Amino acid sequence: MSLGTLSLVLVACACALLVGQRLAQREVAAKLGTDFGVVAGTDTAPSAALTAQQALGSATARDLAGKTVPLIVKGQPGIVMLSSRTCSWCKKALKDFGNMADGRPVPRLTVLTLEGAAEGVPMLEQEGLRGARLLGPAGSKEQALLLFRYPGTPTFVAVDRNGRVVHTIPGYPVQPELLRLFNVMVGDSETP
Repeated sequence: MSLGTLSLVLVACACALLVGQRLAQREVAAKLGTDFGVVAGTDTAPSAALTAQQALGSATARDLAGKTVPLIVKGQPGIVMLSSRTCSWCKKALKDFGNMADGRPVPRLTVLTLEGAAEGVPMLEQEGLRGARLLGPAGSKEQALLLFRYPGTPTFVAVDRNGRVVHTIPGYPVQPELLRLFNVMVGDSETP
């Protein structure tokens, strides 16, 4: 086989791989907006629901110490809030949650700040929110996936105790949604 033919075969293989990856991403993207709800009589999503890893594009993130940690706490429902330090709607949502918490910790809230975990510290401190997990993307690949997968910040992803996405809310939630999310964050409810 000549070098030219080999080059063409390699280019064709690379194109086929890229097309396959694009189709797989489209399938995930189509499911991102789906509200799978919960299985009747339980507080979990059906097995057809995306896992948090599929929805967010990564199973890991970096904490304040720079350690790679799981994005969700296994066996515990929670809310993952995608945020950015430049997002005024993120700050408004955090302010509303801070007012609702009134000093009460929010242990089931994970704030995944696009610029890194440390950027979330002043945002939460300003609103008096405590007990939340502060994370950032594990690397530039994960950050890029989040930027392309979600139309903007804030985005809230409710995850059941099995790590499956129950509900996704892009943008600032309306008041009843804020309350449902808050109830999960403080542990008063398993799902919004």
